[in-house]
Amino acid sequence: MTLQQVYRWLLACYPRAYRRQYEDELIGVLLDDAAPGQRKPLARDVSALLGGACRAHIRQVGTRFSVDAWRDAAQVFGLIAALLLFVRSARVPVLHLSMYAQSYPDGIGEPFVLWPHGLGAALWLVVAVFTVFAWGGAAAAIAVGGVAFEVVRVAEAYGYYSTVFDIWPVVLAAMIPLALALALRAPRPVTAVLTRWRLGTLAAATLVSVGAPSVALVSAADVSTWPIYGTWIFTSGVGRVEAILLIAGYLLFALVVLSTPTALRLRLLALVVPVGVTLLLTRVGLRTTGTFLQRTSHDDVLDALTWAQWSTLVLAPVVLFAVAVAILHRLERSGPQQA
Repeated sequence: MTLQQVYRWLLACYPRAYRRQYEDELIGVLLDDAAPGQRKPLARDVSALLGGACRAHIRQVGTRFSVDAWRDAAQVFGLIAALLLFVRSARVPVLHLSMYAQSYPDGIGEPFVLWPHGLGAALWLVVAVFTVFAWGGAAAAIAVGGVAFEVVRVAEAYGYYSTVFDIWPVVLAAMIPLALALALRAPRPVTAVLTRWRLGTLAAATLVSVGAPSVALVSAADVSTWPIYGTWIFTSGVGRVEAILLIAGYLLFALVVLSTPTALRLRLLALVVPVGVTLLLTRVGLRTTGTFLQRTSHDDVLDALTWAQWSTLVLAPVVLFAVAVAILHRLERSGPQQA
């Protein structure tokens, strides 16, 4: 392989648009600086080229995400994600309040059971409300606290049981402050992006999902009778009434996303990719037998994840999100979507 071929191979790491504009010029400069008879590039040249490729890709990503369509999608995603995490945390306190109102023997429940769920629900509800009122900076700052809360919850479960079954809320939570920070310079508030009927649908979805266990309780449908075990409702062991209401709530959330204009909808679906990948890995992949994702156990206690499994959990959502964004960019370049 000649020196020029090696340089072209290194320049292949740069974005295509950058190569079209600068490749021949860069190769000419590099060959002019090379010593007579030189067969291999110098280490400093390799380092400079690879570093330049990384910077070029970062600038390209920044340029893509700086467009108004991504900022609109980011604030809509931040609102919906905050509401979903609010639903997940608020269902337990609301259920115990219903039990208290119905004079159940267990009353309102033990404080150590209620306060973590109540704290999480309060944090994510504030984030959602601040997002609606276009207080993006404050919402992003509070969301950072919400991320820490979700990390602690998952870390405690992993410390006791080595389980990562519910690690998806951490991924979803971690994306919220990033999305809200990106949306700080959005051209219009989230209320204008979604319109009134979609905001009303989000409110209805939240109320239906949060109130699902309470409605099942008040309707005298015992949540322990005919339990449904399924990862598709993000919980397990719930009664049929509660499962139906949860599904209805999720469908309303999905309706809001799928009813948005094409450019916004495609970006929202791309933003969901990391959470979807995490769900598949933790609820399907880590149960697969005969692969490096297989979980081992001793005396019915799961062993800790290996470094390869942790690497997969961390890198796979990031890589597939990047792939989704690249596919979206290519689709829009080949045929611009009409908003």
